[in-house]
Order: sequence, then structure tokens, then C-alpha cells
Amino acid sequence: MSPTLLQLGLGALLWALLTFALWRQRRWLVFYVTGAFGFILLVLVAAVVLDWDTTLEAVQAGQVAAMAGVLGIDVDLMGATGLAIPNHTGWAVFDIGIECSALLEMSAIIGLTIFYPAFSGGRKAWTAAFGTGVTYAINLLRILLIVAIVNAFGTSWVFSAHAVFGRVFFFVGTVALYWYIITRPTVAYVTAQVREGADG
Repeated sequence: MSPTLLQLGLGALLWALLTFALWRQRRWLVFYVTGAFGFILLVLVAAVVLDWDTTLEAVQAGQVAAMAGVLGIDVDLMGATGLAIPNHTGWAVFDIGIECSALLEMSAIIGLTIFYPAFSGGRKAWTAAFGTGVTYAINLLRILLIVAIVNAFGTSWVFSAHAVFGRVFFFVGTVALYWYIITRPTVAYVTAQVREGADG
């Protein structure tokens, strides 16, 4: 049974109260994990309940079709979220589902950033906005890569294009992004704290 709007609201309220209590108690690690991962879960459930996921997928399908057109690949839209990709064997249909929408990864970027205790408010806002935008762009390029591979090599390449080349591209891109906006400043912060303690 899918969750209702009331259940979503109650879950969000319980999560907010628990996260606030952990923040008041300054239990930073538990606060961070609860806040970030609770936020991700709530966004995903809300997307399904409010149909945000389908809207996002449809927007991305249109954008990828337009980008493919610039490259000379005449991709047709099939329904709201499907891409009909021409190739020498005929047509291959690739449907953009919630996994391919990068909704999970964008939610993770925002959650891991806004609940990170070491960042200031301004740094959180900038990092979340930048990370979400770059993740979205990487995902569009991932789908475009899948389209280009299928167009060039044929329908039999749909699985490899999606499960291997597309995923590797997206994984490398998002890991590099996480390192740049979260890991790198964290290492710098910890290093500065250690040096300050040593000097003191």
C-alpha cells in the first residue's frame, strides 16, 4: 500500500522532532545521519506521493531529446518519459524511471550538505545548490551517452549502455563531485583543527 499524504506529514513531523532533539543534545554524528538520511527518504516518498518523480522524468526526457537533436540524433518522445532511439537495427525505446532521474542522488547531496554541522548557513546553501545543479547536469549527460551508444551500435547495446557505460560515467562524475564539495573541505577543516590543537 502506497503512503498517503497524511502518513507522509506524520513521518516528516516525527523526523523533524527527532532531528531537532538530537541537535539540541549536540549528538552530532547521530544528528547528521538521522537528518540527512531521513531527509532523503522523505523526499523520495514525497516524490512518489505527489508525482514529482514523473514530472522530473518527463522534463529530463524532453531535455535529452533536444540535446540529442543538436548532435544530429533524431530521438522521439514515447509518452511522458520514453525515448525512441533510432539506430541501424530499427528503434530502441529507453524509459527514464526514478532510478535514471538522479532524484536519489540530488536528495543525497542536499541532505548531506544541509545537515553537515561544520558548514555555515551560506556554505550549506551554496554547496547544496551547486551540487544539485551539477548532479542534474551529469545525469542528463549520462542519459545522452546511453542514447548516443544505442544510436551508434544498435538495439543490442541498450543493456550495456545503461548498466555499464552510463552507470560508470555517472558514478565517476558524482564521486568527483562529492569529493570536491564535501570530502575536500572536510579534510581541510579537520587538518586545520588538528594543526590548531597542536599549536595550542
